Amino acid sequence: MNQSLNTLDISHFSTMQNRSADRMDFEIVTAFTTSIFGGNPAAIVFLDKMLPNEVLQKVNDNFNQPIGVFVFPPESNTPPKNGRAVFGLRWFGPRNEMRICGHGTLAAAEVIFRRLEPAENITTLEFETLSGILTAHRVGDQISMELPAGTTVPASPEESAVVGNIFARALAKPIVNIRYVGYGGPGFTNYLLVEVDEAENLSEWRPNTDAFAELGPRTQILVVTSAGRTKGIAYETRMFAPTIGVPEDHVCGSAHCLNAPYWAAKAQDGGVAGGLADGKPQHAKAVSARGGDIWASYFATRDRVQIRGHVKPVAVGTLDLTDILN
Repeated sequence: MNQSLNTLDISHFSTMQNRSADRMDFEIVTAFTTSIFGGNPAAIVFLDKMLPNEVLQKVNDNFNQPIGVFVFPPESNTPPKNGRAVFGLRWFGPRNEMRICGHGTLAAAEVIFRRLEPAENITTLEFETLSGILTAHRVGDQISMELPAGTTVPASPEESAVVGNIFARALAKPIVNIRYVGYGGPGFTNYLLVEVDEAENLSEWRPNTDAFAELGPRTQILVVTSAGRTKGIAYETRMFAPTIGVPEDHVCGSAHCLNAPYWAAKAQDGGVAGGLADGKPQHAKAVSARGGDIWASYFATRDRVQIRGHVKPVAVGTLDLTDILN
């Protein structure tokens, strides 16, 4: 690479010769796994400058991946310093732009770290996003990143009964053993967290996800979790979002903004009274068909969640938008 990173020119990461502004590098990678057939895929696209939303949405639709992640120079024009580099980041799902995407951020960080020359000595990435500044680090062969922590507000008995009936219909069962129903607090008001008994065997669920749309407009992201069924797994999780075009997300990073504080509070391991020692990681398992592994920590003192996982490269290519941009 010939250019100084001080410019934060995205062409710094290009593998193309004679690169033009309407031809962009992209990679498809899958997060929270070491297998190309596991985890949650994402398309990472490097932009020299921001493009109109309708173009970004069409690009994502063309990739037909769970999320399209667009990396671009930050609005702050911040040059790298003290081992940090800053980028803009946006995420587009099947129907619209997303305010936050954990697996997409983890995936983008891995691609950037891999394309950086070791001589650049960048150890921390900061992303300017719709959800504020998100940070990422490389930890061994994994990527670690921080997200805002979320809270839940317990549903009323009447609301819980409605959720129970919808779950029973979705699974064609007389009853589903639900331990907790909580609506997401500030920053996560479109989330619903539901803990089910581990005897429900979350990994074997084959729900009619259309039924979850009956939870109403208040719930766009349904996070279902249970205690881990195998040694070393603190908890299992799945995420459904049919109202925004995602019947099921293979491995949802942002779900742990709620999962990590929730399960940290429930843990009893000799740490903080009534919960888990601050920042201690728990190994969580996404038990969708593709599956994935996440190590999640809750830092109560900073009100942040840290998630860590592997990212596996799948494909590399060039996106040609000549017909659209000229």
